[in-house]
Formats: sequence, structure tokens, C-alpha cells
Amino acid sequence: MMQSLGRYSKRFLLFRKTQPIQFSRTLTSAKVNDTLHSRVMAVENRFPFLWRVKVTPVLNEWLKQGNEINPTDLRAVIKALCESQRFDHALQVSEWITKRRVFELSTEDFASRLYLIEIHSGLSEAEKFFDSIPENMKDDSVYTTLLGFYTNSKKTRHEAEATYQKMREKSLLFKPYPYYKMISLYGILGETNMVDEILRQMLENGVVHDITLTYNNVLKAYASVPDVEAMEKFLKIVEDETSSFALAWQTGVSMAKAYLKCGSSRKAIEMLRRTELVVDAKSKDAADKVLMEMYGEAGAKHDESRFKRRIDRKAKQGQRMGAYRSNRSGGGGYYYYGGCGGGCGSRADDNGGVDGSRADDVVDGGGVGVDSDGGIGSGGGGGGCSGCGGGCGGCGGWD
Repeated sequence: MMQSLGRYSKRFLLFRKTQPIQFSRTLTSAKVNDTLHSRVMAVENRFPFLWRVKVTPVLNEWLKQGNEINPTDLRAVIKALCESQRFDHALQVSEWITKRRVFELSTEDFASRLYLIEIHSGLSEAEKFFDSIPENMKDDSVYTTLLGFYTNSKKTRHEAEATYQKMREKSLLFKPYPYYKMISLYGILGETNMVDEILRQMLENGVVHDITLTYNNVLKAYASVPDVEAMEKFLKIVEDETSSFALAWQTGVSMAKAYLKCGSSRKAIEMLRRTELVVDAKSKDAADKVLMEMYGEAGAKHDESRFKRRIDRKAKQGQRMGAYRSNRSGGGGYYYYGGCGGGCGSRADDNGGVDGSRADDVVDGGGVGVDSDGGIGSGGGGGGCSGCGGGCGGCGGWD
């Protein structure tokens, strides 16, 4: 018996697979990468189960160690926290800046704080904060952020119109975002005449804008009514007169939904086929899922199955790649979770279209995310993020 065990042990030791030893890349990498940004972002990783953990002790410790704090660095930290959907932590950093009087807040900082307060505590608290902002700091970015809150619901129509009028009186309507937000609101309200009026005002005022983004916003507004006749007429005029116009795939989805609501499955399917051709590489995974669902609703079973096969194929490829990389890692140092693409995708969220107006309108800036309704999510120009595209452009600037 002992001899058999001995022979077994020798064979086991000789032929067993040993796990490769994992070494860190460099011994000094932790020191080199030790920044305020890395410390704040690491808080969630170290304490993933404590969603109420505070990041302010990290900021205090950084100062206590004699390190300097640059306003640009802190703004970058807030932006990164927003992009990671850590709005509570972003608000903590913003409030810490004021409490410790690290630097004087700019108008963009006030816009960022206003946006974060609305997410964290609701509209009522955001309005109180807006009232507390010094009048000389209420520029177009602050007012546009407030306007964005009001244009998200039919219930706050009067507040939205009052804010828009206030911006007109203060000569703050020189960028396209307020117009986009009002176009979106009137689309929700089903008032196509007001959509036309706001577009007329923007063009008449000579506002510099991106033609593609503006016209996609208008088309989405018509589609949300839905007013198929106005939608088709506007699209024809735009394509006949503007060679630079490009239909966004999210707009195509919204137009297909409008056709379905009006009982025209044939036109919906035609629009979905056209939409397939304009999907960009980054949006392909999200778009495939939306298009599959839309083809199903339109009764195009063949197309629905086509997209289902494509999605399933990608999922299997992702799983195989995940298993391969996991094996290569030897069980330590590197982790890859396979699946069907995407990863932590952006949400088309809060101020939706491409302008950050809660998935209903379209403006330039930042990364783009999508929701199931085909909304386009993005931050405003100054470093917007899909995750928090609100009035402050994802906690960035409006320029």
C-alpha cells in the first residue's frame, strides 16, 4: 500500500501543472502612480461594500501630507467620479472644495454642483442651491443646467418656459443647448408648432450650431409626438438642402417607433434597415440589442432572428476570450470577465440626447450612450460623460 502511494506521489509531482508565479510590473509603480486622483478613485475598489463611505478623509490626508491641490486636478477628479456613476462622491468633493476654501468657485463649478445636488437630493434642493448662487455667477451654464431639470417633465413646463424667458432677458441664449432642451420638451408635450418656433428663434438669433445635431434633435421631437407627416417632410427638406446632414442611429430608432405608433410596420422596418447602415462601431453592441427588439415589435421575425444570432455569437466569443485570458493569467494578477461586449457602457441618461437632456435630444460633446428608447446620452462640450451628461456637461464646461 505504501509503495503504491509512493509511486502515485512521484507521478503527481512529476506531471502536475504548476501555476506560474505572478510578479507585479515594477516595484516602484505604486509610488509613481500615487496621485490624488488615484487615491480617490481607489476608495470604491477598496471598500466596494460600503456605498456610503466618504472620500473626504482621502482629501484631508493628501493636504496633511503637505501635498498641493490644483483646481484643475480636483475638477478632473469630479469628472472621473461622474463618469464612474459615483455622484455621491463627486458631490462630496465639490462640497469639500467650498468648505476648505481650496479655491474660488467658477460658474462651471456652480453648474456642476447644481447638477450633482439634483441627482443626490432632488429638484427641490437643487432649486434652493440655485437661489443661493450669487447673481454674478449665474451665467449660461448655470441657467442651462436648471433648464435641463425642468425640460425633463411635462409637469415642470411653466418653470422651463420661465427659465428660458429669463435667459432671453439676460441675453444668455447664445449657445444651442437651451434651444435643444426646449425642442425636446415641446416634443414631449406634442406641440410641433412650438418645436418649429424654437428652431426658428435659434436660426434667427444666429446661434452657431452643428447642423446634424440640431436636425436630429428636431426629428426626435417630431417622432416623440408622433407627427409622422412633419417628421417625413422635415427629413426630406434637410436631406435635399444639406449634404452634410447625417441621421443618427438613435434618431432612426425613434422614427421607427413613430411609424409603429401610427400603424405603419412597413415604414418602420424600412427605417430600421436604414438605421443599421449608420450605426458606428462603438455603439454596435447597444444598437444590435435595440434593433433586435424593434424588429420584433415590427413583426420582422427574420431580421429579429438575424440580430439574435449575431448577439449570441458575440456572447460566445466573449466567453471564450474570457476563459482564455483567465487561464493565461494563472489565477492571479489579471482578471477578465467574459461576456457579450459592452462592459461598463455609458448610460444615456440624465440629460439625454447628445446634449445631455435625458435621452431625448442631441448635442455635441462627450461620449455617447444609449437607452432602450434610442436616446442619445452624452455630456456637453467640455469633457462631457455619458454617465452624467447634465447641464454641466458631465461636470465639464459648456464650451
